[in-house]
Amino acid sequence: MPPADPNTDLLPHEIAGPVWYLPYPLPVMIAFGLLALLLLALAVWAFVAWRRRVNRRPLTAREKALSALAAARGRADQAAPYEFSIEVCDILRGFLGTEHHLPATTQTSYEFLQTARGSGVFDEARLGGLTRFLDKADAIKFARADATAADNNELTGLAEELVKEGQKHAVAA
Repeated sequence: MPPADPNTDLLPHEIAGPVWYLPYPLPVMIAFGLLALLLLALAVWAFVAWRRRVNRRPLTAREKALSALAAARGRADQAAPYEFSIEVCDILRGFLGTEHHLPATTQTSYEFLQTARGSGVFDEARLGGLTRFLDKADAIKFARADATAADNNELTGLAEELVKEGQKHAVAA
């Protein structure tokens, strides 16, 4: 038997065309792939958002008050003293009412100072700071004393000291 000619081993009727090995048409598979990537991205985003919400602890009354006072301090130079004193006074009274369960928002300054003296929450130094703060705020709010941006800054500083001093006393106790 003569050696086989490599060019004649395969006859044209024996050659088959390409075989489609993918289960679906290519455009359908691309669409499903993009949909799968979109769903995966949505799942990752939802998981991250859920983790942020779960890990976030609520702010304490002290943290809220300090944050509000810091925001107010940023506006102290441009704010009208009357409105500013009302805002800062509301922040401090709200904090004292929440933190120490005192009727700070429902009493006059004089009544509140009497309540604060009998509460045992304030030592003499802190009570002096509260008295200075309330006197200054009342002079601006009710006596319409001439006030400037420096008075706004002083009022904010007094309020911040009262909030921070409460933290020192809470840690020491």
